[in-house]
Amino acid sequence: MSTGQISQCRLLVAADLTGENAKVLWESEGEEGSATAEEEVFGLENFEIEIVLWNVENQQ
Repeated sequence: MSTGQISQCRLLVAADLTGENAKVLWESEGEEGSATAEEEVFGLENFEIEIVLWNVENQQ
């Protein structure tokens, strides 16, 4: 499995877990909790993109 595939798998797992977290927050805290969870997903996506870019730059 390539680094890109591993990174994509990690992103999907993180997004899935955060999605479950958003559902729980929505049920317990309403709209505000859901917005917080969405921010977590966005932050994870940006972090994963940075990892992929770093890997590409360092493989050359």
